[in-house]
Amino acid sequence: MLNRQTIENPVEVEGIALHSGGRVRLRLVPAGPGTGVVFVRTDRGDAEIPAKLEFQAPSFYSTVLRNGEESVGTVEHLMAAVSALLVDDLRIELDGPEVPILDGSARPFVELIRSAGFREHAATRDYLTLTRPIVLHEEEKRIAAYPGREFRVTYAIDFDHPLLGHQELSVSLWDTHAFAEKLAPARTFTFERDVEALRGRGLALGGSLDNAIVLGEDGILNEQELRYPDEFVRHKILDLTGDLSLVGRAVRAHVVAYRAGHDLHLRLARAILQARDSWYLAPWSEEAPRRGATAQA
Repeated sequence: MLNRQTIENPVEVEGIALHSGGRVRLRLVPAGPGTGVVFVRTDRGDAEIPAKLEFQAPSFYSTVLRNGEESVGTVEHLMAAVSALLVDDLRIELDGPEVPILDGSARPFVELIRSAGFREHAATRDYLTLTRPIVLHEEEKRIAAYPGREFRVTYAIDFDHPLLGHQELSVSLWDTHAFAEKLAPARTFTFERDVEALRGRGLALGGSLDNAIVLGEDGILNEQELRYPDEFVRHKILDLTGDLSLVGRAVRAHVVAYRAGHDLHLRLARAILQARDSWYLAPWSEEAPRRGATAQA
C-alpha cells in the first residue's frame, strides 16, 4: 500500500513559454498531505489555480487551467511528469501565464522532480479504479477507458504525411521508470504549414526547432534526429497522461485512443468523473506500482 507523497526540496527552472514567447521562472515546492497539485501565479498576487478538471478552461492547442481571472497554460507536460512520478501534493509557483516549454518534452520535468527527491506522507493514496467501460467518439476520432488493474494506454495516430502515417503503441505506465524511459523524452510536434497561422493568432510565439519537432512536406526540419522512430505517438500518450491527471487521482484503467487530442482526452476525464457508478476509490490492496522495476511496453 503506497502513501501520498510530495517532493523533499524546492527546485526551480526557467525557460520560454511556447505560446506567449516570454521567459517564465517555475519553482516546485513541497506541500502537505491532501493539498493536491496547485499552481501559484507569483506575478498575480500568489493566485492559486488547482490542477483539477473543474478548473480546466477551453483551449485547443494546449491544456489551460483557470480560477476566476487567473489562468495558467501548457500544463500537460509538467502534469504528466508529476502524476507519472506519483507526486500527489505539490505547489507549482510560476511568474508567468504558461509553464515553460523547455525542450518540448517532459524529460526536463522528470529530471527536475527527481533532483528534488521524494517525501512520503502518513496519509494513504486512494486510486480511482474503473469498473465499467466509458466510450466517446467524434466522427472518426475515438477514445475509451476500460477496467484494468494498472494504468495502460493504447494509442494510434493517422496522418497524411510520409514520416507519420499510422503509428500505434500500447504501453503500461504502472511503474515510474516506464514513463521516464518510454514517453518523457518524446517532443511535441507541429507542421510547417501551420506555424504561420498559429503565430497569426498569437500562438507559438516561443516555438522553435529547439522545443518542437517541425514537419515539412518531406521530413523534419530539425537537425536533431527523432528520439524514437514513433516519437509522435509517444508524445500523444504523454499528453494524455497529463490531461487525465486532472481527474485528481491515480487511475487504474486501460485507455484506448484513436486520433484523439486534448479535447477528447479532457472529455474522457470529465466523463469518468461524472460516471460515479463506474468506478470506486480505495487504497492499493494488491501489488503496488513499482518505483524501480524495468519498464514493460
